[in-house]
Amino acid sequence: KRNKRALMMNPYWKKEMAQLFSDVDKNRDGFLTIEEMINNTRPLKVHCNAPEYKMEALANAYKEFWGHVGLKPGRKVGKTQFLKGLSKLGREELDREAAGVPTLHSRVSHALFDIIDANNNNRLQKKEIAQWMAASGLNPDNADKMFQEADRSGKGYISRDELIEAEFCSFFHPEKCMTQLGVKVV
Repeated sequence: KRNKRALMMNPYWKKEMAQLFSDVDKNRDGFLTIEEMINNTRPLKVHCNAPEYKMEALANAYKEFWGHVGLKPGRKVGKTQFLKGLSKLGREELDREAAGVPTLHSRVSHALFDIIDANNNNRLQKKEIAQWMAASGLNPDNADKMFQEADRSGKGYISRDELIEAEFCSFFHPEKCMTQLGVKVV
């Protein structure tokens, strides 16, 4: 039977998700709202040339996913509550994954893929990854490394399934991701 240990007990996961909280908390008030989470995606519209209907699909997926963490319209969530809510959602998502049921996170990843895939060829190229990274506040010069990590078969593009797997792994399988990246898990 799968270990249902809380993600909160994993120091790597906790550090990464606490950093996510801090990165999105632009006004530095110590709280997040669903509106802040959605506003954080707005640079995708410019950097990835995303049409409004794709941005709306991502916003709707965010509302469903982050709503399970406690981020609902008009409600502020502090860092501790955010981490606990995300840890609980993580256990539920892992159960859905194990049962072969689509996860809430996969809906977010599908919407994100549709935005990043600027030329709509269902394949993410390095340039598209760099644009996504720039929109996310990451250094687009690191796109090569991120691209190689996700394109495990070396075919020269990242498929929808590869992005969904990489994104899900980073959120809910921290040990698996670290091992895949060559980081020793202690």
